[in-house]
Amino acid sequence: MPAGYLFLLVNLAVFLDTVLYGIIVPIMPYYATGAGASTTEVGLIFAALSAGLLLASVPAGLACDRYGYRPVMVLGMAGLTATTLLFLISHSVWLMIISRLLQGAAAAATWSAGLALVAVLYPPQLRGQKMGLVMATTGAGTIVGPVLGGTLYQFAGYAFPFLLMAGAGALLTLLLWLSPLPGNNPSPGRENMPWKQFLLDRNIFWGVLVTAAGSFGFGILEPLLPIDLYHRFGLGSAGVGMLFGALSLSYTLFQPLFGVLSDRLGRKPIIIAGLLTTAVTIPWLALAPSLKMVAATMVLLGLTTGACSTPTLPLLAESMDRACSSQAAGKRIARPHLYGTTYGIANTAYSAGMLLGPLVGSFLVQHRDLLTALLSYSVLLVATATGTLLQLQETLKAGKIPSRS
Repeated sequence: MPAGYLFLLVNLAVFLDTVLYGIIVPIMPYYATGAGASTTEVGLIFAALSAGLLLASVPAGLACDRYGYRPVMVLGMAGLTATTLLFLISHSVWLMIISRLLQGAAAAATWSAGLALVAVLYPPQLRGQKMGLVMATTGAGTIVGPVLGGTLYQFAGYAFPFLLMAGAGALLTLLLWLSPLPGNNPSPGRENMPWKQFLLDRNIFWGVLVTAAGSFGFGILEPLLPIDLYHRFGLGSAGVGMLFGALSLSYTLFQPLFGVLSDRLGRKPIIIAGLLTTAVTIPWLALAPSLKMVAATMVLLGLTTGACSTPTLPLLAESMDRACSSQAAGKRIARPHLYGTTYGIANTAYSAGMLLGPLVGSFLVQHRDLLTALLSYSVLLVATATGTLLQLQETLKAGKIPSRS
């Protein structure tokens, strides 16, 4: 089976996951409040997905490395389909929370196995390009989801968006089941890999930290920026949606570029540049004197955050290879490929950042203001960039990209 077809299936899986995530955004607040949910309970419904992702990512990654990618991908997509149908019968707040929690767990399986598969299918010199395309697909899903969800909910009712997504999920589950996804051939040496050595590898540590720092910023912006824009400019939900849509579009368009640049120039310089430019850019969301400047800042922020996130994904796979190679050196064992575990840890860090960002940001805004929160985040990014500069080892030498589909 060509690698391109399997890569397409991975992209379809993450696209479906992010479309479903986005579809719920315009539907659930209206449906949940109609069912008697308070504002706090609506917040719990949305937070439940991050909690499921946080709890299930590492177990899903471990399952990939022990049992192979195919069963985890299939179970993840089947779980996503089942939780989509569960939304149809969610007539109470707690059932909605459980549905979102299970959706997060299913997404953990899809993402951990999907990113690991990309690392298996392509050599290091192509991973940046391919990971960039996966992240662009993710961005496209976040743009399509809210528009599709809001439109279908308004004109076809609550059930239709979920039935449509469940049908697409069932079809993709079947395609994944019938596809000969590559195995990972577990070896006795895999179980002997010291977790302390793996987790404290400095490249993996800093790669995970960059991932958490990126999601932490989005965790601050999503709940707090709309309130600030309303108070300063009287901007309503439609305008806020357009601004976040502009950020997502910019993020989507530039992901493949940063992936290719990291294949040519190396991962480290692109990541550091992304961290520093994001640190300079993000405070202007609170300082901008006009909505036009806010919009320009959002577009620029989509670009700079992409420079951080995309090169980090192939860097984690290559860092894992290096850590496992040093463990296997001098021993008669096959070199293990712990890609599932690596991306499970990265997904856990991402969801932790998404959970902590609103809490820390809300605390700072409550006691100071949004500018203080964003400046504090900029300090965190500069500190992360400094640590990355001093501690991170480049995993890929600059060079030409080989031709391979």
